[in-house]
Amino acid sequence: MIIFGWRVVFFTLSRGVFHCPECGGDREYRRRYGRNFFSLFFIPVIPLNKSGGEFVQCDTCKGRWNTGVLEIPTTAELAQMPAMLLRMAVSQVLRSGDPAHQGARRRAVTVVRQAGDAGYDEAALDGDMGRSFDQVRAEMARASSALAPEARESILRAAAEIALADGTLSVSEEETLAAVGTDLELTRVQVTGVVSLARQSSGH
Repeated sequence: MIIFGWRVVFFTLSRGVFHCPECGGDREYRRRYGRNFFSLFFIPVIPLNKSGGEFVQCDTCKGRWNTGVLEIPTTAELAQMPAMLLRMAVSQVLRSGDPAHQGARRRAVTVVRQAGDAGYDEAALDGDMGRSFDQVRAEMARASSALAPEARESILRAAAEIALADGTLSVSEEETLAAVGTDLELTRVQVTGVVSLARQSSGH
């Protein structure tokens, strides 16, 4: 007697750490792909066109999730996010003004270190300023929603104070601060208020 049928065979595409909605914390995961096979005597023999789909499986609770779950920041990423966003914000406003101004550069390095990136230095600042503006904006827009509005306002204010370190804001610096505020998901009113506070504190 010949026994045949079909079965789904799962392949692991990648592994990593994600925030598991079921466990409520960071867990290891496997990104898997299921494919239907024609089986003979319970042995998968011929792959079929119909796919079982791609998903993320938690190694702890075995829950399965849509791959979009990987967009949720892990706890470790959240801890690093303020410094990361601050790096992107200050580098953009600095290069839109006077990137060689020593006072502004020192202040930029100091505020990023205070935010948690202890190894940040002027070489890293130059590297950040060399990145594509559009790429940085896309990363900021993707990550900023994970932070509270107060934290995002604080990042914009730090960037504004760095832009003001070399004097009155130029048109280019004002446009960059407006773009950074948009990417941080702040309203125009919030951006205006934050920049105004930065001006008051710097005397400009």
